[in-house]
Amino acid sequence: MFDPHVKRFARFLRKRGNTPDFSSVNDARKRRGRRWTLPSLLNAIFVGMMAFETNLRGVERLSRDLDGCRRRFGIRRRVPDSTLTRLLIRHRDEEGLRQALIGQIRQAERKKALEPVRLPINMVAIDGQTIWSGEKNIDDPACQPAHHDDGTTYYRLHTLHAVLVSAASQPCIDQLLVRGKTNEMGEYVNFINRLVATYGRSEDRLELISNDAGMTSAANAKHTNGLGLGYLMGVKENQPTLLREAERLCGWGEHKQVGHVCEAATGWERYQGRFVRRELFRSREIESWPDWESARQIWRVKQTSRYDDGKVVVENRFFITNLPWNRLTGVQILEVVRAMWGVENGCHWSLDVILKQDTRGWCTGGKAIRMLSWLRLMAYNALRLLKDRYLRSETSHTMAWDDMRRHLTKSLTDARAWLSAAINETTREATTATL
Repeated sequence: MFDPHVKRFARFLRKRGNTPDFSSVNDARKRRGRRWTLPSLLNAIFVGMMAFETNLRGVERLSRDLDGCRRRFGIRRRVPDSTLTRLLIRHRDEEGLRQALIGQIRQAERKKALEPVRLPINMVAIDGQTIWSGEKNIDDPACQPAHHDDGTTYYRLHTLHAVLVSAASQPCIDQLLVRGKTNEMGEYVNFINRLVATYGRSEDRLELISNDAGMTSAANAKHTNGLGLGYLMGVKENQPTLLREAERLCGWGEHKQVGHVCEAATGWERYQGRFVRRELFRSREIESWPDWESARQIWRVKQTSRYDDGKVVVENRFFITNLPWNRLTGVQILEVVRAMWGVENGCHWSLDVILKQDTRGWCTGGKAIRMLSWLRLMAYNALRLLKDRYLRSETSHTMAWDDMRRHLTKSLTDARAWLSAAINETTREATTATL
């Protein structure tokens, strides 16, 4: 007897729309001497990442044990890790991998799997993440020097991620590598323009764009508003004048404006070993403020944390937005602010902890790190779609990632599970046709 989850995982993998299509990715290898098609090699890496392998040697071992699904992914036999290494070093079609990611998102859109369920608005959160760091420079023009606290130099590759936090699966819909001589602030406009060019007509998928304080500026806000998009930007000390004004208008700090009352509040909830309560204060008097003419509201979210030892910590976070005053209620605003951190707690945490992006790089030659980052994003999207959308029960949604790994490995390596899923699917189709 198979665990029901094993057969469901196999049915998920059997459907081509649930996995990326690499058929349009350009192959940089010479035609002579090819023993593997490019999609089969990329599928091997993708499947290895979905099974939580931590290096190319692990992918080789998994490809040796695959059974039942070989024809589906075109992996006819064991794939040597040296073959995968040479492929990643020589591969140059980063745009082709990006289009495979976009195709994955389009497939989910067509299945109505990206509708807003967490929030009352379609919301994309943008945040940066380091996808590689090391003591030695690598042959990549986007590699940036950085410094440890003790002053020593290290090198890193940094990206911007756009995550659809309003959807149940919180997929990453795009990625932009930060160029070597700029930063997140400098790449914000380019990233927004690319998102609009790609998803601008996808059922208002970009209704609201959020970012942390590192990308907050009047110029970025003006550009986003000019594209007809909503923005939600964090406000911190990197914008001191704006922060003082936010404190004054929302009733906090030395120069606070009196008369503000809490508009909405959550109940006490248990979160990471403490009880947390959030309260909302907001003002519309920011309208027509110099350089921020598009802004319509300032929000202050007061978070009170109460620990078991009696310690109480109060934090205030400020946000500026161009959303109309009545677009969201107070309770919905608290949901939106909390969802902003889905890019960190959902996408980035999964990439670092579950898919082991922070471990030793699989391959650092050429532009391999870039290529691996795209494949890892596609594996993350597929895993989250499987867990949060395809498996519908509440028990499945709370399934431990270690159980996910065990079920996935079983469905990939046991031909009986794959055959059982195929028989059930054929029986269901025959029954539907008869009815």
